[in-house]
Amino acid sequence: MTMRYEVELRGCAPEPLMAYLKALGIFRLVSEQKDSSARAWWRNDRFYLSSALDRDGLVEFFLYEYRPTPVVSPWNNRYKTGVRKGDSKGLDVILASSDKRFSDYSSAILLTKELIKVEDDKERILKRCRTLLSDNALEWVDAVYVLTAERPKYPPLTSNGGTLGTSSSGDISMNFAKNLVAALGLGSRQRKSSGRSSQEWMVASLYGGTFSALKNPGGQFSPGGWGPNSTNGFEDESLVNPWDFVLMIEGALGFAGAPVRRLSSESQSKAVFPFTVDMAAAGYSTPTATEYGSSARAEFWAPLWDRPTTLGEFRHIATEGRAQLGRRQASNGTDFVRAISGLGVERGISSFQRFGFLQRTGIDGVFAAAIGRFAIRGQPAANLLFDLDRWLNGLRSQAGGSRAPVGLGAALSRIDSAIFDFCQRGSPRDLQSVLIAVGHAERWLSKSVLRKENNRGRGVLPFNMLSQEWLAGANDDSIEFRLARALASILGGRPDGGKEIGPVRENMDPVDAGGRTSWKEDSTSFVWTAGDPLDNMLAVLERRCLEGRMLGLTYPPLSSGFSARLADVVEFLDGNLDTQRVADLALPLSFVRYWRRDPPGRAEGDAVQRYRAPSELPTAYAVMKLTLLAEEFDCQEFGPKAAIWMEPRMLAMLRAGRVREAYGVAHRRLKASGLQPLSDDPGLADGSGSGRRLAAALLFPLDGSTHCALAERAVRKPNRTEL
Repeated sequence: MTMRYEVELRGCAPEPLMAYLKALGIFRLVSEQKDSSARAWWRNDRFYLSSALDRDGLVEFFLYEYRPTPVVSPWNNRYKTGVRKGDSKGLDVILASSDKRFSDYSSAILLTKELIKVEDDKERILKRCRTLLSDNALEWVDAVYVLTAERPKYPPLTSNGGTLGTSSSGDISMNFAKNLVAALGLGSRQRKSSGRSSQEWMVASLYGGTFSALKNPGGQFSPGGWGPNSTNGFEDESLVNPWDFVLMIEGALGFAGAPVRRLSSESQSKAVFPFTVDMAAAGYSTPTATEYGSSARAEFWAPLWDRPTTLGEFRHIATEGRAQLGRRQASNGTDFVRAISGLGVERGISSFQRFGFLQRTGIDGVFAAAIGRFAIRGQPAANLLFDLDRWLNGLRSQAGGSRAPVGLGAALSRIDSAIFDFCQRGSPRDLQSVLIAVGHAERWLSKSVLRKENNRGRGVLPFNMLSQEWLAGANDDSIEFRLARALASILGGRPDGGKEIGPVRENMDPVDAGGRTSWKEDSTSFVWTAGDPLDNMLAVLERRCLEGRMLGLTYPPLSSGFSARLADVVEFLDGNLDTQRVADLALPLSFVRYWRRDPPGRAEGDAVQRYRAPSELPTAYAVMKLTLLAEEFDCQEFGPKAAIWMEPRMLAMLRAGRVREAYGVAHRRLKASGLQPLSDDPGLADGSGSGRRLAAALLFPLDGSTHCALAERAVRKPNRTEL
C-alpha cells in the first residue's frame, strides 16, 4: 500500500481570496497530476492535504513535475497588444522552453497568436477558442466566460473576462505567465532578479513564512497585498509571491464548467456561476446603500468543509454550485444566507467564507473583500421568510435602476441586515428585527414615488399577508411583543351587515386591507404618523371610535384576534417597557391574517373565566376601559349583562392632560349603564404625560375574561356597602 501523509498547509487560509483559491489549486493539481486518491479538508482555518506526498514531496512535485494549465486570453486587448508587439516576455519564455511540461501551454500560445492575426472581434474570438483550444486550455476559458444567446457573461471570480481593471498590466493570463516564469526560475535572468530560489518561494507559499515578493498585481484577489498606502492616499505596486498567484489561478479553475449546463433565461447574470450571486449590502460592517447599484459587482461564497474529501466529491459540490430557496436558486447574498439556514445547499459543507467584490477606489478599485464567515445551521424558522419574497423582489427590481428613489437602498439594506442576523442566530427577537425592518420599509414606501406609480402599473404594492406562523416564530414572551400583537390583531368587519370598518392596519397604513391589499389614496382612516407612539395610538383609538359612532355602533370596533394582559397594561402605564418597540412591531404584525378567538377558558354556554385584577391597576384605567369594551359587559358577580355605550369624548380630554375631567365623563357613563363606580377619585393626577399614556393604553383590546377584573377595580357589587 502507498504511504499516506497528512500535511498542514499553513500558507493557505479561507481569506483573502488568493489564499483560498491557492489551497484549491494545490488540491486540484495534486489530485489530477500525482495522486487521484488525495483528500483535503479545512480545520481551524488551516488547509490539510492527505496524499502520497510528504512536505518535501509536495515541494518537489511543483518544482519538477507540475504541468501548468494553459492560460491564454486572446480576446483581451492587452494580450493581443503584447503578442503583436513582442511585449509578452512570460509567454515567449514558455515558448522557448524545451521542458515537456509546457507542451500544451506552448501549443495554446501558438494557436492564439495565429487567431489574433486573422480575427479582432472579441465575441468571435471567444467562440473560436472553444473550437481551437485543447480540453486542457478550455478549463481556463470555462472559468472566464459563458457564451449565451444574448452575450458573453463573465464571473466576478476571474474578473471581467480575465482582466484586473483597465490598466495595461491587468491581463490575468499575461500575469500568470510572468509569475509562472518567475516561480519556476525559467531563464538565468529570472533566477538572478528574484533574490530567492524557486524552492524558497514554494516553501513559503505552501507552509507560510517570509519571502521576497515580486512587484506584480494581485488585484482583487489580495486587497492587502497592494503595498503601502493601498487603501487611502498614496499607493505603491502590489507585492505577491509568484507561486501564490500561479496556484490561485489554478484554483479558480475548480469553479468552471457547470454554469453552462445550469444557465437559464430566468437566471441572474451573476447567479449562473457556482456560489456567485448578486450583492446584498448587509451582513458586514461597512455596507452602503449604493451597493445595490453599480458600486458592488457580486459576491462569492467560498465553501469550506471539515471532512476529508476527494477532488471528485468537491467537484460535485462546486459544479452544482446550488443554493436552493424552495424551487428557485438563490440570486443574492440574502437568498444565500437563507439557503444556508434552511439547509438548501449541498450537504458536506460546514461553512462558507463570503467575499464581496466591492468597488471602492475608482474604476480599477475592485476588491474581493472577506465580509463574513457563515456556518451551516438548521433554522427551520427561516422558511417563514418565503412570505417576504414577492414583495422584496418588487423592491429589488426598482433598486437596480438609475432612477431608484433615495432611501430605497437604505430600506433594503436594513431588511437584509436583519435577515442575515436572524439566519445566523435564529432567535425570536432577531425575527422581530426582520419585522421591524419590513415595517419601516413599508412606511417609507407609502410616502415614496413607487406607491404613486403603482396606479400606472409600474409601482410596488403594499405588503399583502404574513402567515400565522410568524406569531410563534417572533414570540419572545416579552411585554412589548404581546402588546404589539394585541394591537395589531384588531379586526375589521361589517357591523350589522352594513358598511365595513377596516382592520387596524388601515389606521396605520394608507391601504385598503380588504382582499388583495392595495394602496388607498386619500384614506380617511389612516392616522399614524412619524410622531410620538402614544399620540399615534391615541389617534387610532379616536378614529375607530369616530367610525363606530358614524355607523351607530354601541361598542368601539376593537374586536381582536389576541388580547392584552392586564398585568402588561400596568407595565405600559408605568412606563416600564419600550413603547417605541411596541409601535414598531405593531405595523408589521398587522400584516398577519387574524381571526376572532374565543376567550381563554370559555366554552359555549359557560361563564367567563374569573381572575383577579393586578393590585397596581389604576382605578382610572379600569373605569375608562369599561366604557370602551368591544362587547357587552359580562360578569355575574356584578349583576346581569350590561350594554355600556362607548364614551370617546374623554379621549380629547386625556390628550390635553385633563385626567380628572375625563374620569368624570367615564364615571357618569357607568352610572347610566346601571353600574356604581367605587370612587369619584381617578387616582391619577392631571398632566399631559399621564393623560396621553392612559389614553394610549385604552387602545389595547381585552377579552371577556377581564370584565370581572376591571369591575373589581372600578364598580361596586350590587350587595356591597361602604365599610
